[in-house]
Amino acid sequence: MTISNQKTKKIVASLDQNIGFIYFMTERDLFGYPRGPYVKIGLVKGNDDGRSSFDRRKEHQTGNPREIVIEEEIKTKAQVSTLESLIHQRLAKYRIHGEWFNYSDEGIKPYIEIAKKINNDLESQIETNHIISQYSLIEDNGGDIEPSKEAKDIHEELLNLKAEIIKIKNIKDLANLKLKSFDKDFCRDIKGICFYEKSKPVEKFDKINFQKDYPDIFSKLAVDVINPSFNLKKDLKNKKSDEFKNIEQIISLQKYDQSDSSKIIERNEELVNLHTTWLDAHVALQPLEIKKKIFENKLKILVGENQGIKDICTWKRKFKKQINKSALIQYDPILAYKYISKGNSQIRFKVNDFRPYQFK
Repeated sequence: MTISNQKTKKIVASLDQNIGFIYFMTERDLFGYPRGPYVKIGLVKGNDDGRSSFDRRKEHQTGNPREIVIEEEIKTKAQVSTLESLIHQRLAKYRIHGEWFNYSDEGIKPYIEIAKKINNDLESQIETNHIISQYSLIEDNGGDIEPSKEAKDIHEELLNLKAEIIKIKNIKDLANLKLKSFDKDFCRDIKGICFYEKSKPVEKFDKINFQKDYPDIFSKLAVDVINPSFNLKKDLKNKKSDEFKNIEQIISLQKYDQSDSSKIIERNEELVNLHTTWLDAHVALQPLEIKKKIFENKLKILVGENQGIKDICTWKRKFKKQINKSALIQYDPILAYKYISKGNSQIRFKVNDFRPYQFK
């Protein structure tokens, strides 16, 4: 099966049906009182019954004594939630909390230009993403095609890009570990920078043993699913440094005591510098990750209905039988819960991707 030109035209024609908006809101004090240099960058989804950024302004105005001003509105055909997330990542160093950002004497114009550039990158991939999603629904033919000059050039660009991404990720991950290990004995939050949280237990479904014990029921309830797998040939591998391994060893010996809130660490210059390093790397990764996705998409289009390109990449798509937990519960709840168990809570460490403290 191949993707027909007619289907491609239908995909392109449907793009206008998912218009969303990114808005930039500021405040104006009607009585001349001082106000902070803050801008709210949020979204209005395309399916919100035709709501606009100005409707959002009215909603926010109700709870705000200052006049709210829509400084700019960016209309997008891309997935607006993805666009908002990427803008927030790119501006993380200036993010105070949630959707609020601090801006300098230059105003919000640089933020708007960054947002427009990200939107252009995403919109340029809409048609490609739709075509790829159609290919993802069909099995590959099992064959590899010979690499074209274009494929070789993209492969080289991707390897160079991934080397840069690995370098920046190592900086981010090392800063992350240093924050995590600041207290060598206990897992401790650092005020305004990072924190620990205990996740809720998640149910686990033992699909493997269920399939072995009840093959007939599995066959009856299972559905064919394709989980596409893209892999780059001659891909780069990241190696952990000795410093990285040593800090991991320290972290493995830490104890977690949720009951003692007094163990929150106050910020100091060293910790702020580590957080700044983490944020700088977090921001730097954003355009590189978009570029990487664009290159990978180009290779997927070149692969098409095939399995891969020799010495360049594979994009495997095979049907596999999978059973849904809810389908088994509906079929036989007593039998289902013999194979469903409650997992353990996990302790998760998170670094704030914003700065809720005074900027330098």
